[in-house]
Amino acid sequence: MKNLSRVVKVTDGINKDGLNTLKVKGVDTIMSVVGLTDGIYDRAESIIETGKSIKSLGLKWCLKLGLLSMYQEVMSVTGADNRMFVRKSERGGFENVHKLFTKLSENAVLPDFIEIETEVFSELKDISLGFEEQTRMLNACINAVKAVAPECKIILSTKDSADNEKAKKWFNRFQVSGGKPFDIISLEYELDAETFYNLSINMSDLSRRFEAEILVDISAQGNVREADIGLEDLDSAIAIVPLDRGFGTVYSGTELDEATLVA
Repeated sequence: MKNLSRVVKVTDGINKDGLNTLKVKGVDTIMSVVGLTDGIYDRAESIIETGKSIKSLGLKWCLKLGLLSMYQEVMSVTGADNRMFVRKSERGGFENVHKLFTKLSENAVLPDFIEIETEVFSELKDISLGFEEQTRMLNACINAVKAVAPECKIILSTKDSADNEKAKKWFNRFQVSGGKPFDIISLEYELDAETFYNLSINMSDLSRRFEAEILVDISAQGNVREADIGLEDLDSAIAIVPLDRGFGTVYSGTELDEATLVA
């Protein structure tokens, strides 16, 4: 059985001392959240510095791409015109991600993973997108990453952590619609005894069906110590995902300060 990955999600930046503390605690990957906007590559200094700090300590780096802000920028220009919105969003997604990753590459600080939220389209108001349109927009971002960093692994995240039918349907439709290959499925989850069995079933089924590793994201957990399912239980469930495809867990930095990780 391989060692499970320990990932910490950081939204407001973190200094080197903080990164060292996390490393000592057993964390091996830092996930930094970046809201993608038009021209972000010209304002990438803080992203570059974050990546350099993470890499200098021998930690892996995951860049979570927040696409909502960019799509909202596009909609402010196109309105609810689906055809124009999708066309501009595809182009904007590819160009901004490609230029950002090119700048990261020039500074020798490419991330090991990127994560994209699959539910981003449900947060767009006043527009209804077909699944093929959503797939085209996600593909544009994945293509841009792979054009610069072919070794970067793709994580697609979903809130449907305990609803196997719903999660399975989304990933099936993504593949049928021409969705680009991905490596890891991240399941956003809150520790709960009533849904824990459903989470386990979902992890096993999705890993086999889509040949993907499974990451469980508990970074939104209000208080890890008060949950009725412990981190030991979660580790055990991830560890037995078929074909050794249990990847690991995402924690928030705040909750991790008070949590005890299991070796």
